[in-house]
Amino acid sequence: MVQKLNQIPAEQRWDIATRCADIMPFAYDQAFRKVAPEQLRELDQAEREIWREMGRKQGAIAKNLGYSTNSALEVAEAFSEISAIMLGPHLRGRAVSEGGNSATVITDECPMPANAKRFGIETKHACELCNAYVTAATESLNPNYRLRSDRHICMGDSSCRMTIEKIQR
Repeated sequence: MVQKLNQIPAEQRWDIATRCADIMPFAYDQAFRKVAPEQLRELDQAEREIWREMGRKQGAIAKNLGYSTNSALEVAEAFSEISAIMLGPHLRGRAVSEGGNSATVITDECPMPANAKRFGIETKHACELCNAYVTAATESLNPNYRLRSDRHICMGDSSCRMTIEKIQR
């Protein structure tokens, strides 16, 4: 039975849309590497720039949705929730206050490792792309904060752990 768009539940449309969107960078990577294998360094740089641009969009999205990003915890919460909007319901995590000017984002489930495996991309490369995204996202949400990560699902850890801290000037 064919359904009209408005008959498909919003959650199912969101799931379909984000699954398609989150594989696009991997599909491009695979295609470009086949077409121009002699330019891998340039392709890697271009890919990181694409992921940084995705991260930079978080600031505008946060503003449009009315998120407050004046503290480390607010930046962590906005980052975590907007990332789930952008990457879909298969990205699961939480923001935890560390007190003062620090908060931690813990990601327990992420589509990146499965997409890397599906498209034959090294998990280290997927982790580098993700790092470009999360670093730019944090800066776009509030340039007075930086992100430091010490655990990565793509590298075999059980979760990603990213700490957002106020920059000491």
